[in-house]
Amino acid sequence: MGILKRKWIWLKRFRHRRGYGVHSPFAFNFITYVIYERGEYYAFRDLRKRHHCMAYYWGGHSVKCRKFLFRLSNYVHPSVVRLYGEVSEVWKDYITSGCPSAQLYVEDIHNVTQKNDSKRDVKELIVVNEDVPCELWKKIIAQIISDDSVCIISGIHKSKQVLAMWNLIKEDFKVVISFDLYDFGILFFDTSKQRQHYIVNFN
Repeated sequence: MGILKRKWIWLKRFRHRRGYGVHSPFAFNFITYVIYERGEYYAFRDLRKRHHCMAYYWGGHSVKCRKFLFRLSNYVHPSVVRLYGEVSEVWKDYITSGCPSAQLYVEDIHNVTQKNDSKRDVKELIVVNEDVPCELWKKIIAQIISDDSVCIISGIHKSKQVLAMWNLIKEDFKVVISFDLYDFGILFFDTSKQRQHYIVNFN
């Protein structure tokens, strides 16, 4: 994505920056301390050594996305991380470094069922890469049982069809809270929270 388009998206989302207008303590804290957190973790030094990135604009945004995935994993602190699609080795490293104790599973997107498995009532971080057909999102979400689990979907604005599916999926009865970061869509299922959907200027 070009610099001009990024700037245009930033301008369109300007009023959705840094939690302005967000009244929910949960959502405000998530936006402030996970999405916008700029603190350095000890793990970042080793991760930077393993995964170099060019310093031009998109490279800087790519590092920003990697660090966010680390912070999300660290925040959720899941027992299990499930990856759907061709998630890059860089992303895998950042996600698993965020919660080293989590078990990592790479799922077969050609064998996704819509049936729940009662043996998987554990806190999970579900990562859906942008190459996963959006028609499968509903089946993937149907696998989620624990209210503490979180799902992140990459590339929710890559086409009108995908965005339409995102808007449909966030209204699913299981979804309680959603965050639209443009690059990512994040879904929470905690029924103790009030249903709400947020747009965040992450660019």
